[in-house]
Amino acid sequence: MAKNKKRKKAQKAPPAPQSGYKHSQAYMEACYATAKRIIRAIDGDEKLLDAFTKRQKQDLFCVTVTPPYVAAMQGHKVPRSFLDYIQGSVTMCLKRDIFDEELGVTWMEIMTVGQCLEMMLNAIVKGNRLPPPQDDVARQLLATLKESEITMKGQMMIAETIRISLMSLSQPNFRIYGLAQIRPEVLVGRALVHHWEYITTHECQSMRFTYYGKEHLAYRVLQGPMGETSCTGATIAMSKLFPDVDNDRKLDIYIQSHALHRLKERIDTLHAVVRNQSILLSLMYVQKVIRGADGRLYIAYVMPQGPYERTLGYFAFTIDGDNLIVLTFLPMFNERMPEGEHLRKRLRFSQEDLRHLGMDKLSFFYDVDIKQIPLLKQILFDELHLEDVRKVYSTSYTKSDPFNDKRTSFVKNFFAKVEERLADTVEDSPAFPVMETEIPENEQKFPDLCDPTL
Repeated sequence: MAKNKKRKKAQKAPPAPQSGYKHSQAYMEACYATAKRIIRAIDGDEKLLDAFTKRQKQDLFCVTVTPPYVAAMQGHKVPRSFLDYIQGSVTMCLKRDIFDEELGVTWMEIMTVGQCLEMMLNAIVKGNRLPPPQDDVARQLLATLKESEITMKGQMMIAETIRISLMSLSQPNFRIYGLAQIRPEVLVGRALVHHWEYITTHECQSMRFTYYGKEHLAYRVLQGPMGETSCTGATIAMSKLFPDVDNDRKLDIYIQSHALHRLKERIDTLHAVVRNQSILLSLMYVQKVIRGADGRLYIAYVMPQGPYERTLGYFAFTIDGDNLIVLTFLPMFNERMPEGEHLRKRLRFSQEDLRHLGMDKLSFFYDVDIKQIPLLKQILFDELHLEDVRKVYSTSYTKSDPFNDKRTSFVKNFFAKVEERLADTVEDSPAFPVMETEIPENEQKFPDLCDPTL
């Protein structure tokens, strides 16, 4: 009886290492045509490329330069969804933004074909690998490319796109993300240059402070490191708060988790990444300071809207030594705020009325068809000029989404009763009476800003 012998599977030999370069004719022609458009876009002479032989043209595009690839730095844990978000932002920016409208040159072409052309011309000129006629042409083209600084500008644009993305993902009370120094990686044995964008993680910085006899915890408002630049902390000059101050020292900005939670509840139509980005924008860059109805100073929470910023709420703060500490977040129609004070005078609303109607949340503008309520429309749109709030970017709502009919009907019926009450209270008075008394400045009317109910 024949014995069954186990047959060993034949092992395949590993593929031989690639040497040299192999590109299709179509790829070479596409690179050549793109290079001509790039040279024309930077006011160079595209006909200079015709001075090279076919073999020399192949040498110019023998290396493939890849678009930037986003990855986590070794030893740093970054969620996969965060890396995908940053990668998508960079890719979209390079493909969407046009370097030259007339010629249709995109930044993606600049950072791939354009960078390959500059890199290879630089290597050829330094190695004196061409005879005098073509060598002069190569030096002239290289000088034109370096003078335009397109590669450096492209890298700066990529870094700025990543910086904005990291602003959207970093949280002062959890984790800060940064970008390591960018270094291109040449794959040995292959005609390929990889550009890696390494994302790093950094722990938050915290401090404890005492307010009204109670100890609280706050976190430093930081922007992650970018390349050789270390973490940048948000600061504000004393002159920004008090124009007449003699000592214009800078205060470090901290924020309580309570303020972040209140912001999430009240700005409830924005995606988390947009909300986080606007926190840094408001506290680190714009720093719009207003005086509230209670006489205190507040920092506006702003959202970019075209060339302008739309205020959507306010940060209440206190100063402790060399630190400015954000205590809580107040909506526009809070009675301490200018918009809330105006609404209170016009309608004699209490803070409970505003919460009952849902006016303490941004979704009010998306759910309620304000144009159906003439009194509210006049106050919000004509007097406070808030008609563009619904145009603020939102992932939950869009301008084309229908209003909430049930909620609109509820607010409409409420205002019908308000108009009756105003008509009965003041006879022979203007249609919209204004209260004569001002809000008293005391802690009974305006309680402690660290009150959890605020």
